[in-house]
Amino acid sequence: MLEPFVADFLLPLVQGGPLRVARPLGPRALARLTEEAGRVGRLEEMDPSDPLPALSSARRAVAARLLPGAPAPPLDATTLRLGAALHDLLAMAHPDLVGPGVGRRQERIAEAALALASIAAPGSVREAVYRHTLLARLGEIVRVDRTVHFWLGQRTFVGRTPPARVLALPSLRRVRVESARRSWLREIGIPTAGRRAFLALNVASPLGEALDPLRLDPPLGWGRILPVLRFPPLARAIAGAALEIGVDRAGDALAGALYRFAGLHDPPFGLVASAEGVAFALEFLAHLVWLDVLFSDAREEPPAMEAGLELAVMLTAAARTRPGLVWPVDVPQDSDLGLAFRARLDRMAARAAAAGSPRLAAALSIVDFAGAPATQPVAL
Repeated sequence: MLEPFVADFLLPLVQGGPLRVARPLGPRALARLTEEAGRVGRLEEMDPSDPLPALSSARRAVAARLLPGAPAPPLDATTLRLGAALHDLLAMAHPDLVGPGVGRRQERIAEAALALASIAAPGSVREAVYRHTLLARLGEIVRVDRTVHFWLGQRTFVGRTPPARVLALPSLRRVRVESARRSWLREIGIPTAGRRAFLALNVASPLGEALDPLRLDPPLGWGRILPVLRFPPLARAIAGAALEIGVDRAGDALAGALYRFAGLHDPPFGLVASAEGVAFALEFLAHLVWLDVLFSDAREEPPAMEAGLELAVMLTAAARTRPGLVWPVDVPQDSDLGLAFRARLDRMAARAAAAGSPRLAAALSIVDFAGAPATQPVAL
């Protein structure tokens, strides 16, 4: 059971290719997969083209981009749980899942997926990276629908390759095939019953979400990404990804998510907002702007853009009431770098003022929350 699951699903999930979704996997199937994985010998002694060593090599290549020198990720119980959970989420939208009672069947699959995906956030840099190696290409999953046109009509094959008999005698039957690629996350979507399981999957492996703040599904959640931002090597990688996207665009997404986080409007998965967590988020937003000031061409005035307004409002509020969240203690404000950052803050403040007081008032309340003292239970 293990080798087909790796060859047909996990390996193409990591390195690309057709994903074959079979029957949903539950606890008993996971137990069998884990037992078989425990009996696997040394991968170094196997043919490198075999599915198991090929998967190990592909995941190691992904890990090397974030954690150079890390050994190959193990095919452990956590890996199999995450892979099985994603498999079940894809199975919920399988074209064979039709007919009476489909809603109830989706609910049962969703329950199994939730149980599989309910893993605590990664507790180390290596664990976060290893989990990410399996799910790094989640946003690239597509379904290819093919419509075969022929002289007597047409047939559509949803997520399937048309059989040879339908394509036979192409000239005589005037066969023509149209293909449409549909993104699983953006176009097909996850059935409502599977939302909790999908959020749990992102709690278990939040690095992909943190590296892609513009991802729409799920909407960016600080409660999920904070655990990996705590690790300096991953925080640097996440900041680098934000710089590549553009600090204004990435900063807007992060600042917008901070409103939901501080307002306790995030879904019930991940960390709950705390003063310390919100303060860390504000410091990270300021860090992105510092990096942009440090590495951008200071001779060029940044062009006026629609993006960056939420970031400007949030950092203006922080600079007004809690400047320690914005200014590092080891950077003099009268230094060249400090003056360049001050000029950026002044431009942000002008944008924030133009946006109006309600938006700024909301940001100021978030900054106030970040400065609230921690409370302790008191016996009465």
